[in-house]
Amino acid sequence: MKMRVAESVDPHDDFPSSPARSAVVAVVRGYGIVQKLMEPYFAQFALTPPQFQLLTVANRLRRNTLTQRRLAGELYVSFPNVTIMLARLEKAGLIERRANTEDRREKFVRLSRRGQALLKHVWRVHQRQLDRVMAGLTAPEQKELTRLLNKMLAAHT
Repeated sequence: MKMRVAESVDPHDDFPSSPARSAVVAVVRGYGIVQKLMEPYFAQFALTPPQFQLLTVANRLRRNTLTQRRLAGELYVSFPNVTIMLARLEKAGLIERRANTEDRREKFVRLSRRGQALLKHVWRVHQRQLDRVMAGLTAPEQKELTRLLNKMLAAHT
């Protein structure tokens, strides 16, 4: 797949160029290509990329008491969005929710056995897809990209 790559923002548009603008454009475009490559990949497992992310967060935090609100924060999505995702994953048997006996408005979330099995199945083949998505970057460049994006995220959390 050949993509048009822009070093910076189009010099003929009406907005002033800056390093920040170029970086934001690159991040947004990068997110777009990651989504384009990952959506059909996850579809073969009957998942969307956000659903897979939710399952991996639930797995990572499985030793903690995990609430829907905490999941929303971990995923950087609104509480209503995480509630909708959880309803779909619960219907598919991939997660389980139960009410907090001390506060019935709050629900605890955990990965079901079926959800754990699906994650294990995905992880067996997942590295090939990750390598495909990161094609064009060396391992040191991938580490640097990770470092820079995490630095940007830390400034906003």
